[in-house]
Amino acid sequence: MRRRKTRGSAEIDITPLIDMLFMLIIFFVLTASFVQGKLDVKLPQGEGDSSDTRGAVVLTVTADGKFFWNGRGMTKDELAHAAEENKGREILIAGDEGVPYGKVASVLSLLRGEGVTSAGLLLSGGRSE
Repeated sequence: MRRRKTRGSAEIDITPLIDMLFMLIIFFVLTASFVQGKLDVKLPQGEGDSSDTRGAVVLTVTADGKFFWNGRGMTKDELAHAAEENKGREILIAGDEGVPYGKVASVLSLLRGEGVTSAGLLLSGGRSE
């Protein structure tokens, strides 16, 4: 009687590979989404009252004088309209330390003119020596 040779099949379990691939995809997607909305602003040094800022609108003034309302670019006219719609909310101004004082003062004046009563400046912690 002849023995029949059986050929073993070469199966590889790829479940752990798929799991690792899925984790890497999630990592890169989340990392890309966090970096995308970041504005590069160097805040001036100072100490102040650190109140709860979760419900506040952040108005950013970059070093080149551009305005961003919660990360969305705006002109000065659009800024006035957005301020009028958000009168009751707290607005925090994150002005780059390279922006002239007059530019930030004009933004504060514009906010006051639109009826905003709660506006403050964001500062980086610590004292400037």
